[in-house]
Amino acid sequence: MKKIISSVFFTLMGISLMAQAPVTLKLNLVKGKTYTVKSTSKQTIQQTANGQTFNMDITSNSVTSYKVLKQENDIMDIEFKFDTIATKISSVMFTKEMNSAKLGSKEPIDRIMNKMSQNTIIAKISTSGKFVDFVTYTKFKDNVMFVLDSIPAGKKDQAKTQAEALIKESAVKSMIEPLFAYLPEKPVKIGDSWETSFLQSANNVSMLCMNTFALKSVENNVAAVSGKSEIESIPSTDPNAQMSQELTGNITFDCTMDMATGLRLKNTSKGHIDGTTTMKSNGNEMKMPMKLDSESVSVMLK
Repeated sequence: MKKIISSVFFTLMGISLMAQAPVTLKLNLVKGKTYTVKSTSKQTIQQTANGQTFNMDITSNSVTSYKVLKQENDIMDIEFKFDTIATKISSVMFTKEMNSAKLGSKEPIDRIMNKMSQNTIIAKISTSGKFVDFVTYTKFKDNVMFVLDSIPAGKKDQAKTQAEALIKESAVKSMIEPLFAYLPEKPVKIGDSWETSFLQSANNVSMLCMNTFALKSVENNVAAVSGKSEIESIPSTDPNAQMSQELTGNITFDCTMDMATGLRLKNTSKGHIDGTTTMKSNGNEMKMPMKLDSESVSVMLK
C-alpha cells in the first residue's frame, strides 16, 4: 500500500512539474514549404448622421500563402502571396463587392486587387514573430501600379487614389504583421502572460493594437492561448484628409498553436469599438457617432 501511495504521489508531482516547465513558442518553419492561412471576418458598423442611424455590414475573406526563402540566425526572408482578397459591403443605401478573383472585371478596384494577388512580396520576419522590414516592397508596388496603364483615362485618377491607399507600405505591412504578432520573446509557463503590439492601417485609418496573451494549456504538442487587444485610433498627419476617426475598443480572442512550427492552427475573435467619425467639406465639419462589432476566424489550411 505504501508503494502504491508513493508511486501515485511521485506521478502526480511529475505531472505538476511538467505542467510548470517553460515552453518555447517561436517560428520554426521549413524552408521552401508553403503555408496557407484563410481568414474570414464580419463587421457591423452603426453610424449616426444628421439624427439618423444606419447600419453597414462588411464581410471580408482572404487567403494568404507564404514560404521561407532563407534564414540567417533568427531572421527569415519570407515570400508572401495574397491569393484571395474579397470584401462585400451591404447597407440600405448600396451594396458593393470587391474581389481579386474577378478576372476581366471593368471595375478598377477589382483589377488592382487582382494584380495584388498575382504578385509576391518578400519581408523579413524574426522567429519571435516580429516584422523587421520589406525586401521587395518597391518591386511589388511597381508591379501593381502597372495595372493603371490598362484603365480608361476617365477612371485613372480615381484608380490611382484607390491603388495608393491599398498598397501603401503601412497597409501592406498590416496584411502581414498580424499573422505572426502573437509570440513571446522568451519561454513561458502555463499561466504566464506576455505582450505585443502593432499598427493596423487601412483606408487612411491607423489603429494601435496593444495585445496581451496568456498560455492556458499545452497538450499533444498544441498550445491553447487566450488574449485581449486594446484598440486605439492614431490621429492622421495628413492635413488634406477629408475624414478622421477617434476610436477605442477591444478584441478578445482564443487560439490554438502548433508548438512544432509556432503557427496558429485556429484563431477566433470578437471585438467592439466605439468612437466618432469626422467628415470635412468646404471648411465645415460633421461629427458622426460610430459603433463597430466584429467577429473573425482564421484557420491554417496547410
